[in-house]
Amino acid sequence: MTTTHPQTSDNSATHTALWALVAVSGVANLVSSVAQAPLVVNLATGLVTLAALTALGTRYLRARRTRV
Repeated sequence: MTTTHPQTSDNSATHTALWALVAVSGVANLVSSVAQAPLVVNLATGLVTLAALTALGTRYLRARRTRV
């Protein structure tokens, strides 16, 4: 059984949206830290950033595997 994964160039909108999410959530995390917001806000923005970075890394590794 073989599965095909989308290449990075096929979903450039997804790629751009993930990077935008990383930037926005990273800035939100920074602001919530500086403003001494409640811990739940800081954790939520950090988890969103981590999830977006994980998705970007997964997409990169899958695209790299199909090129080899």
